[in-house]
Amino acid sequence: MTLSSYSWTVFITFTCVFFLGTVFASDFAYFTGVNNEYDLKRFLVLGFIWLASLGACFVKNLELFTFSRATIAVGFIFLILAIVSACFGLNPFWSMVELVNFGLLAVAFYLFAICARSINRATLCSSIYAGALLFSIMTLSKYMLFLFFSYADSQSFDIHGLLSGYVNVRFFNQLQVMVIPLLLLAFFTENLVKFKRVTVAIVAMHWMVLLQTEARGAMLSLIFITVLLWWFVDVNARKRLMLTLLQTLFLGICLWLVFIILIPYWLMDTTTFQLRTGSSGRLDLWLYVLNAMPESLWLGFGPMSFTWAEGKPLPHAHPHNAMMQLLYEYGVVSAMVCIAWGGSRIYQRLRYVQQTKDLMLIPIVYALLSGLCYSQFSGVVVMPFAQLLLVFLLALQMPSQTRSIVNIGIRERLGVFFSVTILSGLILTTYQHDALRSALFPRIWLNGLLGY
Repeated sequence: MTLSSYSWTVFITFTCVFFLGTVFASDFAYFTGVNNEYDLKRFLVLGFIWLASLGACFVKNLELFTFSRATIAVGFIFLILAIVSACFGLNPFWSMVELVNFGLLAVAFYLFAICARSINRATLCSSIYAGALLFSIMTLSKYMLFLFFSYADSQSFDIHGLLSGYVNVRFFNQLQVMVIPLLLLAFFTENLVKFKRVTVAIVAMHWMVLLQTEARGAMLSLIFITVLLWWFVDVNARKRLMLTLLQTLFLGICLWLVFIILIPYWLMDTTTFQLRTGSSGRLDLWLYVLNAMPESLWLGFGPMSFTWAEGKPLPHAHPHNAMMQLLYEYGVVSAMVCIAWGGSRIYQRLRYVQQTKDLMLIPIVYALLSGLCYSQFSGVVVMPFAQLLLVFLLALQMPSQTRSIVNIGIRERLGVFFSVTILSGLILTTYQHDALRSALFPRIWLNGLLGY
């Protein structure tokens, strides 16, 4: 198998997996007998990584990126500290399960990066746009159908009532903050210009959904990253970016007022809109993390340890903030190293966008940064599809960077495949584990809490 054929196979499989776990999640969960869509997504992610690593064994002349010494050093330091933290934590087994999951995502990152490098950039961006557009059309069509059914039955709806395929609407919002920027490829890619009008309509509907689901963190993330990019792109790109944001946001507000506020009020004499000004308990969780940190300052309490933390103000399995999660579970040293390295890489990437004036790169960077920004308000780094999509966007940053390339032998590829098989099997053994409490607070699985 050639590298090009393998790359397209991986991306097509990724798209199919993504659609099975989102648009067709309810039907596929019923077909497979999985109890819920969240666990189904975890199974699909594990299956995709396993298949991708299996396919890599049959590729001729497979090449792999090597990284800078600084990146390798940061990765090595984090890995050593994470293993030590896991060994000294209260539940070493579950800490290792968390690290195994991240290890599998690292394999997915490498494979995505290899595949992205072998495909023409314009063709790849067009394919990504097509996938994002099709996903949006199918999801929003179902959303509007449920909305019209609620009109016909004169039934009110809450923030979860119009979306299917997700245990919690926030899991869809996590995908939205990365999909919406990818739709903007129509404004920054020459061969996609003809799709501008349909893109405006689709993005406006996404804004309507964000408003209806009261996804404040998602909207703030998209707006904040737009303003951040405004400082690093040229004048023409600024105009495109800001005009698109303002135009779609205005249309989205209009759609929200008509379909979510006025029509329900006219038909049912009621509206579900509430102006929420609180933090939904997030500030309490973050304060809990900061107050608990002195007890295990340097190494943290161990990966995944927030799931069994005592005295939490809310029974969530994660603190809804990637940095706080890093601090609590991995300690100050790992957190500072990762934050410093990540911050420097983000700045370098923004400078690269500024210097190269590569317009197609803007939506890709926008999507990645929006996902990272929203991870400070939601569990983007915890949920299976949000994790995989974030890894995919991170891998797309690699092809434009100059790195030395090394060939991967068949022994190494077989070693990776067998490792992925063993590690995937380890995670699968934890499904419906006796140690997991029967509470719907997701982490690795939907029942993500452990007994104290």
